[in-house]
Amino acid sequence: MPGVLDAMDALPDRVDRAHVATTVDGLIDSDVAAAFVVAMIWGHGKSGYGPFRTARILTGGRRRPLEHELSTDVVDKLRASVDHVRGDGPVEGYRYMANEGALWGLGPAFFTKWLCFASARGDHESDTAAPILDAIVIRWLHRNSDVRLRTGRTVDYEWYVDTLRAWGSAAGLSAVQVEERIFRLNRADGAVAVN
Repeated sequence: MPGVLDAMDALPDRVDRAHVATTVDGLIDSDVAAAFVVAMIWGHGKSGYGPFRTARILTGGRRRPLEHELSTDVVDKLRASVDHVRGDGPVEGYRYMANEGALWGLGPAFFTKWLCFASARGDHESDTAAPILDAIVIRWLHRNSDVRLRTGRTVDYEWYVDTLRAWGSAAGLSAVQVEERIFRLNRADGAVAVN
């Protein structure tokens, strides 16, 4: 896919949130599909199925994505998602991706990863960055707090963002910094989260 290989070649062997935020910000205006791929590389980590799933998303769900080009509809929706999350904030970005901006094969756990890096503007700890909401975070919240969330519901994501902001304000942390700490706590090793 045009531009994607160049973006991948520029990545180090291991990527962390800071590197991905910077790389996505550098690509997002010129090649939103390549920026999306970089976010998905981090998001899928070592799963092994990330490249195929990402290619299917970018081709609109084609069974043999390597035989097809990027879907212009997908690219347009990715661009629109950037406008929503950067212009109107995390909740509106989520609302868009869960509704009219929905992409085949891209559920909330991974579209919040995309929204996080699209809204970070190069700073993975930014106040503007949309916090990721995936199964790891939801499990931790259920075990360690009274927060009960349902995925795919904008009202629950809004509650989640508001909760993280409230928790973070006492310590001078952004919502995404609180989310990252939850993720690291779930790893139980205290290491910096590298996905």
